[in-house]
Amino acid sequence: MSTLYLLEEKPQDPADDYLAHASDLLTQTTFSLVIGGTALFWFCLLRSRWPDVYAPRGRLLFAAPARIGKTFFGWISMVLCVNDADIMFTSGLDALLVLRLFRMLASLSLTASAIGLFIVVPAKVLLDPDSNPDTRLYDRVVTAAMGSKDSLVVHFAFAYVFTALVYFYFARFAYETVALRWQYLLRVRNTRPARSVAVTNIPPELAEEQRLKQHFEQSGLGKVLSVEVVPRIERLGVLVRRRFQLLERIEEQVVVILGNPCPAVSYDPDALHALLTSHVHGDGAAEHWSEIRQVLHQWALPKFQTDRGVRALDKMIDQLELRLRRFQHADSVMQQVRNEWFLTYDGRRDRSSTVGFVTFESAASAHLAAQTFTFSQPFELRVDLASEPRDVFWQLITLRASSRFMRTILSLATYILMLLYWLTLAFLLSTLVSLDSLKTYFPWLPDMAEKNRWLKSLFQYTTPTFMLSLMNSCVPYILSWLAQLEGVQSRSAIQASVVRRYYLFLLSNVLLIFTLSRAVLADYSKWIENPALIPRLLATRLPTAAPFFLDYVILYALAYYPLQLLQFGSISLAILRRMLCRTPRQFADALRPNYVDWAFILPQPMLVFTVLATYSSLAPFIFVLGAVYFVIGGFVTKYLLYYVYGRRFETAGQFILPILKALTGSLWHYYVLIIGLCALKGKVLYVLFLLPLLYINWYLLSRVAAQFYDNGQFVPADMWTASERSTPSEPNTAHDHSQPSAHAESSRPSHHTSTDYLLPRPHVPAPFDDVLDTIDRETQGSGSRFGERMRRRLEHLWTAVFRRIYVNPQHTPQIFHDLDRCYSLTGRSLSQTNYVWEDEDLAESPREAPTTVTPRFSTTFDNDEQMRAELMLARDQRESGIKPDEFTDFSQSSVSLLEGVLDEGLAVYEHPYLLGNLPSLWLPMKK
Repeated sequence: MSTLYLLEEKPQDPADDYLAHASDLLTQTTFSLVIGGTALFWFCLLRSRWPDVYAPRGRLLFAAPARIGKTFFGWISMVLCVNDADIMFTSGLDALLVLRLFRMLASLSLTASAIGLFIVVPAKVLLDPDSNPDTRLYDRVVTAAMGSKDSLVVHFAFAYVFTALVYFYFARFAYETVALRWQYLLRVRNTRPARSVAVTNIPPELAEEQRLKQHFEQSGLGKVLSVEVVPRIERLGVLVRRRFQLLERIEEQVVVILGNPCPAVSYDPDALHALLTSHVHGDGAAEHWSEIRQVLHQWALPKFQTDRGVRALDKMIDQLELRLRRFQHADSVMQQVRNEWFLTYDGRRDRSSTVGFVTFESAASAHLAAQTFTFSQPFELRVDLASEPRDVFWQLITLRASSRFMRTILSLATYILMLLYWLTLAFLLSTLVSLDSLKTYFPWLPDMAEKNRWLKSLFQYTTPTFMLSLMNSCVPYILSWLAQLEGVQSRSAIQASVVRRYYLFLLSNVLLIFTLSRAVLADYSKWIENPALIPRLLATRLPTAAPFFLDYVILYALAYYPLQLLQFGSISLAILRRMLCRTPRQFADALRPNYVDWAFILPQPMLVFTVLATYSSLAPFIFVLGAVYFVIGGFVTKYLLYYVYGRRFETAGQFILPILKALTGSLWHYYVLIIGLCALKGKVLYVLFLLPLLYINWYLLSRVAAQFYDNGQFVPADMWTASERSTPSEPNTAHDHSQPSAHAESSRPSHHTSTDYLLPRPHVPAPFDDVLDTIDRETQGSGSRFGERMRRRLEHLWTAVFRRIYVNPQHTPQIFHDLDRCYSLTGRSLSQTNYVWEDEDLAESPREAPTTVTPRFSTTFDNDEQMRAELMLARDQRESGIKPDEFTDFSQSSVSLLEGVLDEGLAVYEHPYLLGNLPSLWLPMKK
C-alpha cells in the first residue's frame, strides 16, 4: 500500500468525487444550455430588427462585410462562408491570426480528446484493479481520476504524448504566423508605418531633426525622408481641448433651438454654417448677428413661436452669441500658437522631448535600423519599429525616462496590491458559496440541496463560476488604467500589457485559488495538527477540483459566448447614449462600430487552455468540452470581428507570438501536478523519466520561443532583396500569361533563404563513400548496426514531422492569392497593394474641410504625402465612411483617440495638437 494512504484517517479517493459529479455535469450542461439558448434566441430575434446595432460595420461605405441575411438563422451560414481573405481585407491580419488561434486550439483539443477517450480511459479501467465493473459507460468516459499505482503508467505515457501534440500544433502555428507576418509586411512596405522607426532616449547632441537625419544616413541605413522629434506642447493641448468643449456646447445650443433633424422646410444648414463661422468685427458685427437672429427665429422649433417661447429663444441666442465669440477667440489663439510654433521652432532641447520618429525611403532600412545599435551609449537612442500614428498614445509620448520609471514602479505596486486584494476576495468567495459555509447562515439550505440534485449543482458549481466571472469582469478596465499610469506609449502596448496581466490575474484567482481553497477547507484541521501531511493531503485533494473546472468550461462555452452575441454592456450603453443624444456628433459617436479590444477576447481562452493542460490526464473528457469551447468561441469571435468591431490599429500579428509563448509556459502547471502525484504515490522511476519534460519546456521557452519572437518581428534581409528583384505585375484582367506574375516569382524558392538552417541537410556523396561504408559494415557489430538503423529511422521520422510543421516563408501563402482573386487592384503596381472595391464611388463620402494649418515642418526632406498612414492592404481606415441617417451624416470622424482632434487627422508622425485635423461646427440635419 502506498504511503499516501498511511494517514491517521484515510481520505476519500478522488475518483469518488468524479463519479459523484458525473450526474452534476449534466445538470450544469442543462443550466448553460438554457442560458445560452435564451441568449441565442433573443439575438436572432433582435438582430433583424436592429441591424445597425448588432451589425454596425454593415453601414460602412468601404471595406464593409458581406450583407447578412434577415432570416432567423440565416446569419450562421453567412458567418461560416466568410473566408480568411475576407477577414484579412476587412478586419486585418491581427483578427485573422486570433481566429486561427481559436481554430488551432480546437484542433488540438479534438486530437487530445480522441487519445484520452479511446486510449487513456480504457487503459485506466483495465489497469485499475479497484475499478467497479458495474460503473456505467458514461461515468467511465467522464471520469479518469488518479486511481491505483498501476494506472499511473497511462498518465505517464500521456504526458509525453500530450507534450508532443502541443509542441507540434504550436510550432506549426508559429511558422504560419511568422510567414504570414513577413508576407504581409512585404505587401504593405510602401505605407508610412512600415518605413518608420520610433526613436527614444535621444541624446542632446542629436535632438535636432537635421542631425538625427544625418546620423542615420551616415550610418549606412538608407535615405531618410522625414524626421519628427516630438515637441513638448502640453499648454497647446489645453487650448485644443478647451476649443472642443466650447464647440460641443455651441452644437447643443443650436440643436435646442432648431431640433435634430430640423423640421423647418426652408432650413439650409450650409447657409447657417456660413453665418455662424464668419468672423465679422467692427461696425458690421451688429448687422451680422441681426441676420443670424432672423434665420434662427425663422427655423426655430414650433414651441418657440409663442410670446413666451420668443423670449426664451432670445435668451438662448444671446448665450449662443457669447459662446461663439469665446470659441472664435480660442480658435484664433490656437491657430496663432500653431503658426508661431512652426515659425519659431529651432529644435532647442527645452522645447523638444527625447522621443522621435524617422521615416526612411525603404521599409528594409527601417527594419535594419530597428535591429542595429546605432549609438555608442547603450541606454540612449533606442530604435524600434514604429506603431501606426493612430496607435501612438500621444498623451504620454513625451514623458521623461525618469518619470516613466517611477510610474512603472507605482503601477507594478498597485497591480500587486490589487492582485492580493482580489485573491482574498476569491478565497472568501470560494468559502462562502460552499454548502458547508452556507449551512452556518441558512441551516435549511443544505438539506434542501441534498434532496434536489439540480439545486445542489446550482449552489455547488454554477453559482461559484458565475460569481467569479462577474467579479473578474471589471478587472480589464483597472489594468488598462494601470498601463496608462505606467506611461506606455502606444495603444497596442497597452492592450498587450492588459492581456498579459489579466491572464496572470485569472490564473491566480481562478486556477490556483479555487484549487487550493478546496484543499485547505477540506483538511485545514489536519494541516494544523500535523503540517507534515500537507504534501500528501494536497496530492489527494488537488484532483478533486477538476469537477469545478469542467463546469467552468461548460458555462463559458455554452452560456458566455451566446451572451457575447447579445452584447449586453455595449448595447445598453449605446441605447442609453442614444436616448441622451441630441447633436449629430453625439449620434455619430453612438452609432459608430466599437473598436476591438483584445484584452476582453484573448485572456479567457488562454486560461481555458491552461485548465485543459492541467487536468488533461486526470479528466480527459475535459478536452471534449474544450473543443466545444474553442469551436463556439471561434465562431462568435468571427462574427464580432467581421460584423461588429472596428479596428483601431494594426500590428501585423506582432502580439500573437508572446501569447503562444505564454500558452507554452502553462504546461508547467501540468508537469508539476503529474510529477508531484507520481512522487507522492511512490513511483520514483516515473518521476525521473518525467523530469526531462521540464528541461524540454524550459529550452523551448528560453531559446526556441525567443527565436520565433525576435525573428518574427523583422522581415529577413533575403526576403527584402528577393522582393525588390521581383517585378510586380499590373492588374491582370485579360489573363495574360506571357509575363510571370509577382506571386509566381515570390513562390519560387530561392537557393538560400533565411530559414535554410532549419531544413534537414541532404546527403552529398563524397569520394570513396562506398569503400568506407563497406569497411564500416565489416568492423561494426550487430549492436552498432542496430543503432545506426534506429538513428536513420529517427532521422526519417523527424524529417517527416518537420515537413508537416515547417512553412516556407519564401512561398506566398494562398490567402494572398485569394485576395488578388476576390478584390481588384488599382492601376498602381502590386508592390503598393492598394486593394479597392470595384465600385470606387461607394468609397467616397461627403466630408467637411477640416481645420488644418498651412505651414509644415521643415523636417520633411522629400515628398512622402502619398504614403498610407496604416498597416493595411486597403486604403486608410480614416477614409472609411458610414451611410448617413436622419440624425447624422457622419461627415466628421469621431474624437476618441485624442480629445479635441479628429481621428482622421492622425495620419503622420507629427503631434496632432500641431497638425491634426480639428473638428468644425456640425449643424443639425434637415428633416
